[in-house]
Amino acid sequence: MKTCMLVILMFAAFQGFGQKKKKPDPKDIKIDSLTKVNSSMAVQLDSVSKDQKLYYGLYTTIKEKVILRDFDPAQMPQIIDSLRAGRDATFAGLTAASASLKDTLVILNNQNKHLRAQLDSMTVTSAGGGDKTELIAELKQLKELLDAKILTQPEYEAKKKVVMDKWK
Repeated sequence: MKTCMLVILMFAAFQGFGQKKKKPDPKDIKIDSLTKVNSSMAVQLDSVSKDQKLYYGLYTTIKEKVILRDFDPAQMPQIIDSLRAGRDATFAGLTAASASLKDTLVILNNQNKHLRAQLDSMTVTSAGGGDKTELIAELKQLKELLDAKILTQPEYEAKKKVVMDKWK
């Protein structure tokens, strides 16, 4: 039985090796090459489609949010340079404005310190009676300090009481 199986197997193997390979048909070769080209083109098309979606989305965003009109995508480098120049000019103006605001704050702080020093230097004298013009001048000064928001309302009331007590 084993021998019989071995003989059958050998005939099958020799028959497969013994066959001549026929020449491939030129049409089959052409079909295979066209199929390969078609599959590589499909991959490229998918890639281009993804890029097209990306660039179309970018174009639409720039058109709707930045430029607010249709534009030629070939002009994009000039548009970007123009936007960049506008941005730089705006920030340069803001920097100059913030520097001038810092100077103004310094001046206002110095005036505030000077007025507080003036307020603190008002001496409380226990002289009874006095010139009403001085009383009025001191009250006006206190009111100006309150209006300039250098004094709060409770501070104003306390200083006013001191001035009024001084002139009684």
